[in-house]
Amino acid sequence: MEGTCKLDEIAAGNVLRYKGTEWNVVEKDVCKQSEAYVEQQWTLRNSSSVEAYLLRTEEKKPEGSKVIWVFTHQTSLQGVTYEIIPGVWRAFTELEMPAGPPSTVKFSNEYLTFDGETSGRAEDDEGETVTKVTWDYYTTDRRTNLAIEIWKEEDRDYPEAYDGRVVEPSAFEVLDKKVRVSPRRASSDGDDQLEIKPGEEVKSAFTMIGMSGFFFLIIGVPMDYYLSFGPAVCLVILMVLLRPPLWLWFSSALIWAAMIALVWLKGFGVSFWYIAASCAALSAALPRLMAVKFPAEDSGRYYRTAIFGVLPAVWTYSFLEYLIYAPGPRAFYQVAAAIVLPLAVAGVCGLISFFTEGTSANG
Repeated sequence: MEGTCKLDEIAAGNVLRYKGTEWNVVEKDVCKQSEAYVEQQWTLRNSSSVEAYLLRTEEKKPEGSKVIWVFTHQTSLQGVTYEIIPGVWRAFTELEMPAGPPSTVKFSNEYLTFDGETSGRAEDDEGETVTKVTWDYYTTDRRTNLAIEIWKEEDRDYPEAYDGRVVEPSAFEVLDKKVRVSPRRASSDGDDQLEIKPGEEVKSAFTMIGMSGFFFLIIGVPMDYYLSFGPAVCLVILMVLLRPPLWLWFSSALIWAAMIALVWLKGFGVSFWYIAASCAALSAALPRLMAVKFPAEDSGRYYRTAIFGVLPAVWTYSFLEYLIYAPGPRAFYQVAAAIVLPLAVAGVCGLISFFTEGTSANG
């Protein structure tokens, strides 16, 4: 190892290499849940802004200390199911959690057995210190860990699921370099990188579209022509700024290519029902296929394919069809239809991906 410190000594600013991918250490947290159990967590982020976590748990027992290292990332809570009666399985949901940890859960076509519950104080996303309860599950070979974390906030409990692999410290290389980091930023070359929180993607897209639309309106570009290409271009620019994982790039590009091929073969005037069905199938299947090809990348939040793949393609098609076939002067309902139809198609695709997100997880 060419690094300057041991793995358990790393801190914010260190850089790790794991399975060929470099990860910037963004944060380090220590959660002492009892005198006999201590958990350390390092938040990691790679060059594609994918976030993962490295956990080190140490449990002191009479026969000696037991240390486990887990490399994990957040996954869909709805993708985890538990048996309520023999043969009937129910998905975990934020508002309908079991009172206690089920003895067995099913995730990604694997059965995992409950290993233990821990509880301690930890800092939430808002910087408040709250109680965090963790249910740990393992496969029979103890190579896969599934953690259900329940954050005890004042208003209600907030459960999260994490899909992890038990690893050896030797699998990581501590590189002999440092990066400048902040909770939402990590840069190794001195250049600032724009980091937008995942929950703000849609908000950021609409803000960018609105600001660019106002600018083009001032300089005299007809609104019809701006709407044809402006929103789609803004979404692609936002995608570049977000630096998403490779599976999202390839999935979106294939959807754009499929829409071009559809117009090339069938021309304009294709039923929007046909387009909606095609986009729904592609946005559901492509991210999972692409995520398998890039196992080091984050495989969660498949709904983003609807935002960055389906919406630009269908939006552009809708307005080109509107400009070609809608007679002038154009009525308001025609503009409204050109806007609402692609939004509806993208919305349906996003919902399908969101609610089926947990049916697949990368290894």
